[in-house]
Order: sequence, then structure tokens, then C-alpha cells
Amino acid sequence: MSLYDDTDEETLHRFAIEDLAREIQKPIDVVTRAYEHELARLKADAKIKDYLLLFTSRRTRETLLQQTA
Repeated sequence: MSLYDDTDEETLHRFAIEDLAREIQKPIDVVTRAYEHELARLKADAKIKDYLLLFTSRRTRETLLQQTA
């Protein structure tokens, strides 16, 4: 089972990961692992998926920034 429902969804999340990596100046592989872990966690319980990208990005940003603080 794939984390992404289709290639369009995967593309949107990949762009979000790249933007987040640039913003917080972390390696793409670090951000990808954290992001996909958070996405899987949120998606498992989500009934409405419209805001998953926003919530996943926000929580990933918080998590990664706390690790360096």
C-alpha cells in the first residue's frame, strides 16, 4: 500500500517537502523521512484529507525545528 493515493497527490507532497527543506535549511532526505512519517500518522485517522498537506507540513516543521533547539 502506497502512502500516496495517486501521482498528483505525491507530486503535491513532494513540492511541500522541497519547500519545507529550503525554508528550514535541512537536507531533503531528513525532511522527507519526517514528513512521510507524520503524513502516515495523520492519514491513518483522517476522515477528511483536504488539509493533510498543511497539517503535515506544520507538524514536520515544528518537529524538525525542535530537534535543533
